[in-house]
Amino acid sequence: MSDYSKDLKVKIFGITTGKSICILNKIDAKDFGLFTGDRVELYNKRSKKRAVGVIDITANELKSGQIGLFEDIAATLSAKEKDLIDTKVTKSLKSLDFIKKKMDGKKLTNEEVVEIVKDITDDRLTDVEASAFIAAIYMKGLDLDETVYMTKALINNGNKISFDVTPVVDKHSVGGVNGRATMVIIPIIASAGLYMPKTSSRSITSSAGTADAMEVLAPVDLDFNKIKEITKKVGGVIAWGGAVDLAPADDKIIKLEHPLSLDPEGQVIASVLAKKASVGSKYVVIDLPVGPQVKIKDQKTALRMAEKFVHVGKEIGMEVDAVITDGTEPSGLAFGPALEAKYALEILEGKRFDNLAQKSCECAGAVLELAKKVKVGKGYEAARVILESGKALAKMKEIIKAQGGKIFSSEDIKLAKYKKEIFAKENGVIQEFNIKLLTKAARLAGAPADKTAGILLSKTVGEKIGRNELLLTIYAENKQKLEVATEFIEQNCPVTFKKIIIQTIRD
Repeated sequence: MSDYSKDLKVKIFGITTGKSICILNKIDAKDFGLFTGDRVELYNKRSKKRAVGVIDITANELKSGQIGLFEDIAATLSAKEKDLIDTKVTKSLKSLDFIKKKMDGKKLTNEEVVEIVKDITDDRLTDVEASAFIAAIYMKGLDLDETVYMTKALINNGNKISFDVTPVVDKHSVGGVNGRATMVIIPIIASAGLYMPKTSSRSITSSAGTADAMEVLAPVDLDFNKIKEITKKVGGVIAWGGAVDLAPADDKIIKLEHPLSLDPEGQVIASVLAKKASVGSKYVVIDLPVGPQVKIKDQKTALRMAEKFVHVGKEIGMEVDAVITDGTEPSGLAFGPALEAKYALEILEGKRFDNLAQKSCECAGAVLELAKKVKVGKGYEAARVILESGKALAKMKEIIKAQGGKIFSSEDIKLAKYKKEIFAKENGVIQEFNIKLLTKAARLAGAPADKTAGILLSKTVGEKIGRNELLLTIYAENKQKLEVATEFIEQNCPVTFKKIIIQTIRD
């Protein structure tokens, strides 16, 4: 490619797309020899900032000599109207050859993975090209070496938080179930004298992410300094990871994975461990729920992933324990940010002790054992003592206050204005709840965008229920969403009753 370049004057378009899009007049595009979807390298002569843009072409919106910037790339360049942008065609990208190599099923070297991740971070790859890479690793997989390369590349192409306190620990669930165990675990761990700077996600496909639920109680858009300050002061924090740009390439990959619900195993491992390493965690417990309706369907897959998590963690200087947990039933009874936050506080307040509370104590105990705070085999007991003593509740109130929150009691959490009670249509013993159906119904009711929306079950697996007895309650912010969620539940019963006759054979 030629190094030909010229200065173009900025015109900002007030449009946010989540992509680095810039617009050229068709005369300038022809001058550069560019077509729609090609890339240009941009340098703002005033701010000294650089970016790579994907171009669109117009005949009417811009004059020749101008460059139109959407808000996303304008922010990257710190651009203002009429700034001069030195514009030139990008050189051929080596990473495209490496992506094709992976599509052919060949193993990538460390240098090749680094080049791909760097180009994703710098927006040098278009969505189509980056998606081709994701599809390649989904179909061909990443072996252990490639997973280590990917993890290190994600860490090195993002921001990092370093703490002058120890030990820094973390816990992460691969996901698929409801329930905010993290909101119970962190105050237990912080009460034990460990430091847990939790950067959590917002929901993509579930009824609530940890950040969504915590935001019901306190702000979660915290910057680096605030995360460090709160962690050092009270021992724990629950922040939204997207606010601190820890592994930007990973965030971009996740957005591209979402439309097809792709979760390549190697990428999941690299993604999780990179985020943990970026906040300085040295001891990490990975929760791998297993069940027919969650991400990990069988024990064999869980064991394989557990071994990889431990191996990759060791390669990046981290001690990892991977725990395989039961994902066959709901974790607690709540689906939706406010409902799940309320439920977690009720556990901390001593109002409930169920499978979510038990899981929280078991996972917290695993963290305590891994960090050598207690002897192996004594973690669960130690965690439960802290929970039942009220120390974890007091610590959670400290965390909420430190993050600028105002809600300290489960009774102060407001739920949606409209609700619909669903009653059992037959007598029986509950054998199974369909987590996928309950999650979809909660989302139809408005969760997680409407934080007060969701579903609250009234029974657990194994409990008896009588005909016309309350099964669940749907909460929604408006009548239309309530009707849609109700209709879905009535047409797709999310509960299976235990049967004595398993199978009938007839002639």
